[in-house]
Amino acid sequence: MSALLSVRDLRVEFATSAGTVTAVDGASFEVAPGETVALLGESGSGKSVTAQAVMGIVPKPAGRITDGSIEYDGRDLLAPGTAKGLRGREIAMVFQDPLSSLNPVFRVGAQIGEMFRRHRGASRKEARAAALELMQRVGIPAASKRLDDYPHQFSGGMRQRVMIAMALALSPRLLIADEPTTALDVTVQAQIMDLLSRLQAEEGMSLVLITHDLGVVADVADRVVLMYAGRVVETGPIREVYEHSGHPYTAGLMGSVPILGGERERLTPIQGAPPDLLDLPSGCSFRPRCRYADTLCAEEEPALLALPGRPDLHRAACHHPEGVLTDAH
Repeated sequence: MSALLSVRDLRVEFATSAGTVTAVDGASFEVAPGETVALLGESGSGKSVTAQAVMGIVPKPAGRITDGSIEYDGRDLLAPGTAKGLRGREIAMVFQDPLSSLNPVFRVGAQIGEMFRRHRGASRKEARAAALELMQRVGIPAASKRLDDYPHQFSGGMRQRVMIAMALALSPRLLIADEPTTALDVTVQAQIMDLLSRLQAEEGMSLVLITHDLGVVADVADRVVLMYAGRVVETGPIREVYEHSGHPYTAGLMGSVPILGGERERLTPIQGAPPDLLDLPSGCSFRPRCRYADTLCAEEEPALLALPGRPDLHRAACHHPEGVLTDAH
């Protein structure tokens, strides 16, 4: 099956007062029709900037795409005007903080209905009816009574549902959700993820989930793409990656996730901190935090290659994957 979204060797840079920061450094991945792909990694790993590049909203003039390609259904998203023309209609995004994304002075129903008025020429009455239907679909209780409420009158979980309703207004084929469960309690997190899964199945759309929390996407994603310092360090089917981590970063993230009712007595956090993107170490960027690091790791950046003894689709950028596979399992 051909990919709906194809990102190849993407490089995004930002000009700062201290120098040029490479936020995304050669990232490549694909999303098939109807597939759910999770972009995982700590803050600063390049996940959100990658999504911004796909949407065509990399902040300017500081940010710019300097290399690579992004194709959606065979169309070049980096060509002038292409991403803007597809935004909302074909590709939609749910942002991390719904309160800052919603306009505080407009009623929620009007904000959702504006999508139909602007893009489909709907009347006020038609737009209001469409907004009500969407609010009901995303599970907002007493939706007819809440159409005229303002964003501050909704809880965090309900505001996120409003954002999802707005994203789905024009029935996009690809939905990008950037940290959709951040700052929500565990129960509400599960509800939002269940909602996204149900809506995806109903719409038949592809879904890209951006998160730092491996547990959130464990039962939702088909494949995972782990990023570190702007680079893809491991990718593959989610169960394969979770059960046979081939990169020390992935293994470290797995070791730091609590398991309810599990036998793990103590979490094992990754030592150190993410690198300064203005001063990356030579060779492997994870080297200062890795117990497997040696001279080769300092001299040569590892390529993203198939892991020994694992399916070809499971790849990791590590010079010593055998050791990681053995020790982690």
